[in-house]
Amino acid sequence: MMADLDFLRSQLDVMFSRALHSREHWGESQAMSRALKEIRQRHDSPAECINERTIAMAVADFMKTGQLSTFRDLKYVCLGAASIDKNGQCLLAERSLRDKLLALCKETDEPRRQMKCFQSLLRSYWSFPLNSSDLQVEARDGWIVLRAWLAKQQKSLDAIATKPEWFIVISRHLNLLDDNPCDRYGPALLRGDGTELDRAIKELAIPTESWVMEEAILAQIKAASTLGDADFNDALPQMVALAQGKAGVDVSKPLATRCVSLLVTRYARCASTPEHMGLRDAAISVIGNPWLRRTSWDAHVRDDKGRPNHAAREMINGWLKRRLIRDFFELLSADGTGDTRRLDYWLRFEPVIDDMWFALGANARDRRGESFNDFRHRARGRLLGLDQTTSDNNAFVMRIGEYLAVEFGVTNHAFFLFRWDRLPPVLTQVLTSGKERAFVSIHSLKSSENQDRLIHRDQPSSALSWEQKFDAVICPLIGSHPQEGPRRLGYSKPAHAPPWNSSVSRGNRTPMQEEQFNWPEFEKFIARHRLQIEDRRLKGGALWVRAADILAEIADPLKNWGFRYKPGKGWWKE
Repeated sequence: MMADLDFLRSQLDVMFSRALHSREHWGESQAMSRALKEIRQRHDSPAECINERTIAMAVADFMKTGQLSTFRDLKYVCLGAASIDKNGQCLLAERSLRDKLLALCKETDEPRRQMKCFQSLLRSYWSFPLNSSDLQVEARDGWIVLRAWLAKQQKSLDAIATKPEWFIVISRHLNLLDDNPCDRYGPALLRGDGTELDRAIKELAIPTESWVMEEAILAQIKAASTLGDADFNDALPQMVALAQGKAGVDVSKPLATRCVSLLVTRYARCASTPEHMGLRDAAISVIGNPWLRRTSWDAHVRDDKGRPNHAAREMINGWLKRRLIRDFFELLSADGTGDTRRLDYWLRFEPVIDDMWFALGANARDRRGESFNDFRHRARGRLLGLDQTTSDNNAFVMRIGEYLAVEFGVTNHAFFLFRWDRLPPVLTQVLTSGKERAFVSIHSLKSSENQDRLIHRDQPSSALSWEQKFDAVICPLIGSHPQEGPRRLGYSKPAHAPPWNSSVSRGNRTPMQEEQFNWPEFEKFIARHRLQIEDRRLKGGALWVRAADILAEIADPLKNWGFRYKPGKGWWKE
């Protein structure tokens, strides 16, 4: 017994000698501050260092028995309540056990123990894998229940006279316990000022892998979305990088989808929506191809009323189709960039191209390089192999309404037009199979069962360009005319014309005469004011806007576009 007492005495002497060796500095404020900081780090920290295996064992026992023997077991289970075990189970997902745990924490009589339970559950709240791609709905619902419980319990514990420093901090950041936890910090983060959030993270010991870090990214993008068009466009490149995890913070797939959806939705509301390559590629990479994954798009990209955002989808859809058309004629065509006539011709039809495929010859299938890799990524799901032709040949296949159009990369190949319902069975099977690396024979794409076969050859004798000849055949069949007319013989276009970019109506159209008239802007105007249009120009009539309103906000733009008002009928132009 004496030996044990002597050992205890010696150990106490050592400990006190370490603590008192600098007692001459006790009166110095800096030394006292350091000592107080050390004490708080050890005894007033919002995070305790407890073996994760011990916590996991306590949680497993509670989920098995529903019983807790000691307060220590209660604290351990609180610490592990939000963790997901190797079998995918989470205590928060089990309603009865979750409710029992929260009730036990609240029923604890001693305020200090109530605070410990709150502290442990708060740590669970921070560490919950909120944006995990395989998170169970029940677990997320349980996390929301925990969040509400913490917010309510905070108000109750706030009445305690002596509170730890971390509790005072959470009381100043109650937004972290509501539906939009980081929105408060969004505007400052957008300006590059993370002081307030950094201080909260440090003082609350929020783990670096916490969902809070990801929500801070979402908050910045929300803040950017409230800016005017010019400021939003200035911030867009940085926001796109942030949403894709390219700004130093990893972003989960679910959060990336939310962020990119917000950016696409906001950009579609801009007065002008020229193609933004970074946003286009982010949207396709994160959400997917809008014409191949429309259900997914409509589930994620919503307007202010929670409905599928058709304008945003068609905007990305148009960008992607135009980029792929360019890719074919600039990367895969034997013409390359030397002859842009076929490229210019088919860009005019982008809005009425419902689907497209790219049949690649051996050279293109094996070709590597950033441009080719990007093309294959964008065209994923619509790539085929082209058989029984030269290795440098490729085919561009388009579905336009009830027709299938086929262009080839190698020059001097005719253009073929088929009726969709009369395609050779082998071709129909390949196009609709959805299989990766399916092959199609060039003979199927040149089948004698075609509706028409056209040659890219001008006809000087009749003063017709091949573009005019193609339009004369194709446009009546598909029932649509691009806004821009076909290239005339002897006419050399200085640059690519602006696209016929439709997002409201795909009806029959003829070229407008006024240079200032812009069909996409006209359609946005019609949609914004909920007006109806009726296009009778192909029948010798006029383009009508059925609106009796002569207020300036309606009348002035229409007058500028060359419309005239007819009482009782609306606005019209030839």
